[in-house]
Amino acid sequence: MAATNRRRRKASKPGRLHRWMVRLGLLALVGGLVLAGYMVYLDVQLRQRLESRQYQLPARVFARPLILREGMVMRPDELEAEFNALNYSEQGTLSEPGHWSREGMNYRVWRRDFVHADGREPAAVVSFRLRNDEISNLRGENGERLKEFRLDAANIGTLLGGGDDRNPVHFADIPPLLANALIAVEDQDFLHHFGVSPRGIARAMVANIKAGEVVQGGSTITQQLVKNIFFDHKPSLWRKFNEALMAVLMEMHYEKAYILQEYINEVWLGQQGSRAIYGFGLASEFYFQKPLDTLEPHQIALLVGLAKGASYYNPWRNPKRALERRNTVLDLMLEQGLITPEQHQTYSAKPLEVASAGAAAQNPYPAFTERLLAELRPFYSYEELRTAGLRVYTTLAPSVQKLAEDAVSEGTTRLEKNRGIQKDSLQAATVLLDNDTGNVLAMVGDRRPHFPGFNRALEARRQIGSLIKPAVYLTALERPFDYSLATLIDDAPIRIEGDNGEVWMPQNFDKKAHGQVPLYMALAKSYNLATARLGLDLGLENVRQTIRRLGVQADLPRVPSMLLGAVELTPFEVADMYQTIANGGEHVEPRTLLAVSDADGDQVQHFRRRTNRGVDPVPAYLLRYGLEQVMRQGTGRSAYKSLPGSVAFAGKTGTTNDYRDSWFAGFSPGVTAVVWIGRDDNERTGLTGSTGALTIWTDIMRDLPHRHGRIEPPRGVEYKPVNARGQYMNPEYCRGGTELPFSYETKLQPAPECAGRDRWRWFRDLFGDDEQRQEAAPREEMTPGWGIDPREQQRREERERQLQEQLRRDDEMQQAPQFEEEPLQIPRTEEERLQQLEEEDLRQEQLYLEEERRAEEERRILEERLRREEELRRSRQPGAPVEEAEPWPMEEEDQWP
Repeated sequence: MAATNRRRRKASKPGRLHRWMVRLGLLALVGGLVLAGYMVYLDVQLRQRLESRQYQLPARVFARPLILREGMVMRPDELEAEFNALNYSEQGTLSEPGHWSREGMNYRVWRRDFVHADGREPAAVVSFRLRNDEISNLRGENGERLKEFRLDAANIGTLLGGGDDRNPVHFADIPPLLANALIAVEDQDFLHHFGVSPRGIARAMVANIKAGEVVQGGSTITQQLVKNIFFDHKPSLWRKFNEALMAVLMEMHYEKAYILQEYINEVWLGQQGSRAIYGFGLASEFYFQKPLDTLEPHQIALLVGLAKGASYYNPWRNPKRALERRNTVLDLMLEQGLITPEQHQTYSAKPLEVASAGAAAQNPYPAFTERLLAELRPFYSYEELRTAGLRVYTTLAPSVQKLAEDAVSEGTTRLEKNRGIQKDSLQAATVLLDNDTGNVLAMVGDRRPHFPGFNRALEARRQIGSLIKPAVYLTALERPFDYSLATLIDDAPIRIEGDNGEVWMPQNFDKKAHGQVPLYMALAKSYNLATARLGLDLGLENVRQTIRRLGVQADLPRVPSMLLGAVELTPFEVADMYQTIANGGEHVEPRTLLAVSDADGDQVQHFRRRTNRGVDPVPAYLLRYGLEQVMRQGTGRSAYKSLPGSVAFAGKTGTTNDYRDSWFAGFSPGVTAVVWIGRDDNERTGLTGSTGALTIWTDIMRDLPHRHGRIEPPRGVEYKPVNARGQYMNPEYCRGGTELPFSYETKLQPAPECAGRDRWRWFRDLFGDDEQRQEAAPREEMTPGWGIDPREQQRREERERQLQEQLRRDDEMQQAPQFEEEPLQIPRTEEERLQQLEEEDLRQEQLYLEEERRAEEERRILEERLRREEELRRSRQPGAPVEEAEPWPMEEEDQWP
């Protein structure tokens, strides 16, 4: 029995082993099938994710590119500020794009390759000389003469960012040293393994033990890419298992070059608030303000080192730790033969050389960006600007913006210190426009320019005080038969009682009345009484219409105090108004937006300059002269202590009641600038326009380049000398007087002391008048307010001077006849005065309507001509497809918050 049992047990052992082997085989088969099915599932997920993946890229914003032209006015400090904005570095010898050199006043610049709105321009070298602040001898790399040379545009931030941000690069654009350094540090078997590297894991363990710290990782680059795309960063065995499987699958489907490219674009390398910095392309700009392909070996080493832990090795918070990590990477680069021992020694001794912590701000110019978004909103959805990677080309001039920021920040601090004002209580804003194009060159909305809070340049609606007065005087100068710069107006007390019983009694700043004063002097001295009387004589509605034609669309109260500045405008609106005056009466709509393209620069939308003629050139020029006198002998004269006297600056101070707001608006031949100073609580500042805003305006204008010389008058303006009573002092008979510009339609009364006895009239009638009548342009061919060509007038006066000696000898013994001044017609009653004002308003309204109809026809013809020229230009322009910007369709839902 016992023997039988033993035989059965012996016989049953192979059977039991067989059954276990069968069970294990079945289990392995099931496990293999499950694993295969799971890998198929992972494979589908992997391929779908990678092939459908699109980066969500915020719109990138670029400043206007600096165009160097022969004869262009340019100061050395302004030029170098532009180089700094482009992050160009000064070198003794040019070795790569992004470098510039200087020997004396001779410059050489190596431009970077850049995709502009009208096409790509490759890297190129230019040389030129700055002589007397003018560019000369502009030449190309081969010595050929150039008319102009355009630099690349500075990247000035992104729009609607927050969240993930990156600047993807293609494999062909990756510097070889970066690729090799990444492989040396992160995965030395990258080119040979199949996604997972057991040998790499073992080697990393040995290296870490030798170094006493973690200097190499065990995961391959492919595994890290899978982790960055599909998983969070919480460590777990299940995650590592899935990483390994998906890494193998990725290696099966994609080439090594693609995997390395995606890793370089996907790795996290820093954080700025809510903005995450992904990829080496953006990290290069974030840390060094340079394109990736221009980095030096020690800078590449720092970025490679940050891939291990960007927060732990943050070069701004932990510079010592970051320096050690960079040098560790340099050691590995030397060990792998990527750099020579001499290079290793040189680069290991260099500092980190990272930019300042705020230099790479996502939105470094918040005031300007706010206006830019307002212009973009009708054409692009919120989602497009946040995710489509658009390229937005703007008007911002980096050197001018830097100048304005410094002037505002330093100016407000200086005013508080010098005038005993509470520290940090003043606020300020400024706007600078190009006169010809309407381009917004700079905008500052806070004394802390980079603070993205309340934008006072666009949103601070404050009373503008005397800044409104030019509109009153322009209304008068548009009536050349009644008013000129020499017309005497009464600066006498005035009392107006309203319907509600309130009495309006304005006063001058000095609390005095000055009697009869020339119109231009009343403007220069900013006399309130003279301005109020003149405005009431002209009619409030006429003045309101003039303000509208200057470009102001804000509410304008129909009260007498409007004439003295009881009008609330923003600094941006004031700049728009004064730019019209600076531009000879042509209103150019201010703009920050030039063009928008897709991420590759293939499809481009251009935004053209929009203009309309609001004011005739003749009265606009006369007003400009009056505003020049504000700077020469009026409330703005202190500015010329710092400004060049050969530049025709013009402007106006503004001060509101109780010194709450200090304003200055002014312009040079090329630039209009407005400065406002006040307090957010609207309390008293103690500053007038002259003692406050003018000082900052002067700081800005002093460092900008300007055209010198007097502004050429338009056709229909002639200069004549007049006496203090506004009477013409004929230079044939007397000398002296003040030379002022007049409309050709203005008839001046001769000065009694200068009237010669015209006994030789028959002689001039015989030989002069017929010829003059033949040479003069027919009256019906003249545009109202323009008159004859001043050159014809000069020739006529030259012929008359040939008779001067003979006429003077005849009149030596004769006494000049005396002329009595025409008595001033004063209405006998208040009813007569009101009736006369109503009749005058009606007559002026009819004239205005006629002028409006004529101007509208002229604008229509001009717009048609500009349209045809634009179509012709587009038909000839090669390069990327260009289309006119169209507003965002109203029927589609806009996701703007």
